[in-house]
Amino acid sequence: MIKPEKFLAKLSDRYYVNDSRRFLLTKFELVSPRVIEFLAGQYLSLKVSEEGVRRSYSFATTPDVKHGFTLLSEIIPDGLGSKYLLDLPMGGEIEALAPLGKFVIGDEAKLLFVATGSGIVPIYSMITDLLLNKHEKRPIRLHWGMRRESDVFWFDNLERLAENNENFVFDLVLSQANEEWSLCSGHVQDCLSRDFEHEDMSFWGAYVCGNSKMVGEVKTLLREMGVSEENFHYEKFTEEEG
Repeated sequence: MIKPEKFLAKLSDRYYVNDSRRFLLTKFELVSPRVIEFLAGQYLSLKVSEEGVRRSYSFATTPDVKHGFTLLSEIIPDGLGSKYLLDLPMGGEIEALAPLGKFVIGDEAKLLFVATGSGIVPIYSMITDLLLNKHEKRPIRLHWGMRRESDVFWFDNLERLAENNENFVFDLVLSQANEEWSLCSGHVQDCLSRDFEHEDMSFWGAYVCGNSKMVGEVKTLLREMGVSEENFHYEKFTEEEG
């Protein structure tokens, strides 16, 4: 693993990525040091107050981007981190520690990714890095759960990756789908049970990111379906903190 270090970066862009304005994308340019090294799936620890309170955010960019990075976060009302990122002036500097985390790709024969909400961020970095930079040929499957269609972002990017890489398939699952929604609805666990009912899961590595309840339920399900303990990898986040 790469040794974490403190660095400074300045805000270069900021915008909401969907109609619901629940998810905010922020882009930063490095100030010092000028180059950052990390692995897809890792995160940074951002100082969000003068008292030293910190929040963790996964890198949305891939490791080949050396002189800056992108974060994507869910905006939590009254959340300290959310307020910090919204109030930061353009060109304003941040202080962070990175890279952190062990949620990185292993050597399993097949790769299953499961995410809810902004848990897609490290997984998006992983999948993009695998397909665009490493030209990965292993089977890759993604199940991503969101509440409503208006919450969805990066759909076109993921669809393009699927069109250009026959080994990648992704399913978008809506828990509050309208009547016109023709794809899987409910929880990601429901679609996993359906899609992998007859699959030998002992060859799969599972990478799961989202709230604690989902991670726990998916782990129980996948263990019952044959995914080994050592092939189950996860990252939890706490929505309440913001």
